[in-house]
Amino acid sequence: MYKPFITVSIKTFNEAECIEKTIDSIRSQIGEYPHKIIVADSLSTDNTQQLASDKGVVVVSLTEPADRCCGVGHQLGYLHSEGEFILLMDGDMELEPGFIDHAVAFLQSNPTYAGVAGTVEMDGASNYEFTSRKQRINKIYPLGDSDHLGGGGLYRLAAIADIGYLTNRSLHAYEEAELGIRLLAAGYKLHRLNVPYFRHTSYTMPTFRMLRYRWKSGFHQAPGELLRSAWGKPWFRDALMLVKNEVIFASYIILVLIAFFTFDVSLIDIALLPLLAFILLKTIQNRSLKNGLNSVINLAVLSAGLVKGLFHPQRDPRVPPDNKVIHEQVE
Repeated sequence: MYKPFITVSIKTFNEAECIEKTIDSIRSQIGEYPHKIIVADSLSTDNTQQLASDKGVVVVSLTEPADRCCGVGHQLGYLHSEGEFILLMDGDMELEPGFIDHAVAFLQSNPTYAGVAGTVEMDGASNYEFTSRKQRINKIYPLGDSDHLGGGGLYRLAAIADIGYLTNRSLHAYEEAELGIRLLAAGYKLHRLNVPYFRHTSYTMPTFRMLRYRWKSGFHQAPGELLRSAWGKPWFRDALMLVKNEVIFASYIILVLIAFFTFDVSLIDIALLPLLAFILLKTIQNRSLKNGLNSVINLAVLSAGLVKGLFHPQRDPRVPPDNKVIHEQVE
């Protein structure tokens, strides 16, 4: 009976443009290892499922549109996983040559580590969100030991079983961060190697259209969802530190609103001074008034989303979402 050594989970939602390249990049690197490739799809409305099925991989899908969110994708893949390790990829990523060999060797030599990742390459960005990510790429994906592995990684399945679930199905973002802080709380370590891991294709939407899309999809409420999911848990402080900027800005906006309701012009002027200073600081940092304003607007939307996310209902992350197998892997 065929026994996989590595399961690859590719989370997708409308990734018809890239999914074939993603699968091909994985197959070109994983051939030496017994493996299982799973496309975990969130009910794509394009032909992502058909393209993946034609590639001969396992395709599993949600059955309820209401279950769609970033956190459910890899959890769905995990539910159908086998072997010693699970590699996390998105449907708009391409695996870099050599990463799997380096990652497997690292985990086999370092049993206290639950996961390992590598460096990330991003394409040219056409909106502020991804331009900002590219500028901060070394901060988002720092080398060495880390508290979480943004973008994914190769994880030890035994460690995931030890903490109960892979990614939280209620989170619209921060799912890898939440995974990381739970693993560290359980005594495991995480590491990012100085070897290429994946290339990422950015969204091409203009900045404000991207903001609207993120808001409608629930992405911006993720900071609040993260805090709510961590409430009462040993890792709540770690979760709070991950979203401290949004918490501080949301608290400040509340104070500004209170000042406005006093109808005291002098008090309102004083309340707005920190905002004006912050816009100036971001303009200097970005060397552009436009990008400085975009940075503040983006943080303001995330902060408003944090408040919304605090009240968003949570599902038990250990309860599997309703799903079905669309296609089995062709050996």
